[in-house]
Amino acid sequence: MTTGTICRDCSQPIEWRDTDQGRRPFDLDGRSHFASCPNRSPRRNGTATTKDRTIARLAVLKAAADFMGQLGQAREQIKADHVLTVAEKWLEWVERED
Repeated sequence: MTTGTICRDCSQPIEWRDTDQGRRPFDLDGRSHFASCPNRSPRRNGTATTKDRTIARLAVLKAAADFMGQLGQAREQIKADHVLTVAEKWLEWVERED
């Protein structure tokens, strides 16, 4: 058991315990912190949260900007608007379900 840890979502004190399902956070009164955290984003079977989507969008935007920046070194017709077009297409590819 580890004490003195603070939940990143709600800043409440928690303790980590080893369970048959692995290490899990618990409130100091012994209840599962997954159930009691007021700010915890619900995730079910890999469903992306708003935060996950924002991270993905920013990562794709950065990749598209880097790619178009390199391409722009060789081709003068590359414009800043092209970055968003490429990022949108790449995000569609990242988020599609196969």
